[in-house]
Amino acid sequence: MTIVELFSAEPAENLLSALCLRPERVIFLGSRSLMTDGRIAALRAFFKGRPGAPALRFLRVKDRDYAGAGNAIRDVLEEEPEACFEMTGGSDLLLAALGSAAAEKKPALFELDVRQQRLRLLQGASPALKPGPVRPLRGITVSESIRLRGGSLTESSYTLSGKLPEGLEKDVEDLWQVYRASPQTWTRQCSLLANLTAKSGGGLAVSGTMHEKCEKRHVEALLKAGLISDYREKGDAVSLTFRNAHVKRTLTRAGDLLELWVFLAARESGFTDAVMGAKIGWNGSDRGGTSNEIDGLLMYGAVPVYVSCKLGAVPKEALYEVDTVASRFGGEYAVKALACSRLGGSDAARETLRQRAADMGVLLIEEVDRLSRKELAQRLRTAALEGVSVRLRQS
Repeated sequence: MTIVELFSAEPAENLLSALCLRPERVIFLGSRSLMTDGRIAALRAFFKGRPGAPALRFLRVKDRDYAGAGNAIRDVLEEEPEACFEMTGGSDLLLAALGSAAAEKKPALFELDVRQQRLRLLQGASPALKPGPVRPLRGITVSESIRLRGGSLTESSYTLSGKLPEGLEKDVEDLWQVYRASPQTWTRQCSLLANLTAKSGGGLAVSGTMHEKCEKRHVEALLKAGLISDYREKGDAVSLTFRNAHVKRTLTRAGDLLELWVFLAARESGFTDAVMGAKIGWNGSDRGGTSNEIDGLLMYGAVPVYVSCKLGAVPKEALYEVDTVASRFGGEYAVKALACSRLGGSDAARETLRQRAADMGVLLIEEVDRLSRKELAQRLRTAALEGVSVRLRQS
């Protein structure tokens, strides 16, 4: 099977038919200004060494050359009379030229819905083109999605493909239940424990002076869950032992918990890849240059979902942070989301932030402590499938 792709600036539109239909050959047809050397190199790198990768061919036509585009399409059909044309991408000129050639030669024409991963047959027929859902044998990874747009994933804390620390899921579940009991105080309690830990070296058993101690109910909840043990107070002197290194890290870094909650939600809910604590380099190199950080980056098929996680106050800058990195590396189909406990501030300030999120196309998920992992994943998955065209938030 040969597929002719009308070249798009959006990598997902160029890749999905090859990933889902697994043709022997893919011919990319595009203008010189759009189908640049850099974009061609990125596609070649994507398929290099990938099992079942098709043979790739790139045909460039002059910009605004309608006759040349039509001739190129007719030449392809002479060489490959059974070729199928995928029309999700492509410039208006190429689409018009294809329409003219298709009226003469009647090739199979189809398009793919990138979000829904559904094939629509527009003209003709081919045994390989069956209208309805299509699924890639292997999806686009977070790292590949970034590299296709000229960046590189330089750091991460947890990945869907990596081995999780033993007992991580139970640790996170126990920590989440403590957080849910008093979300407004979580950040402050973690800060107090971080100050104590900073004075005690690197072990699980920590001790020191605390002029301001953790709230009694917080300590009791941690003891009951077994997240800490051997808790003792004598005047301002406090000592305790953390369950393990991961619990110690999460209880002294307030924001880590929501990142992990999002990660586990994605892991259990059909996302094809997930990376937490991502650092993205702008120049495609693992060293130096401009970089951005994002708390969570998920893939649902070919759709990247960029997630900012805030358990404390949510400044308006948080919206711009997720918008900047998603706009640079996510492309047309990227979902931008901000998950938080409470917005804080006055009623007017909260409503202003909500409206700004809506205007920027950022999915705002408030009161995340009230959501189960399944409910949180459903919010993110729905956004990936449908896009964020209206304000979606926890009411």
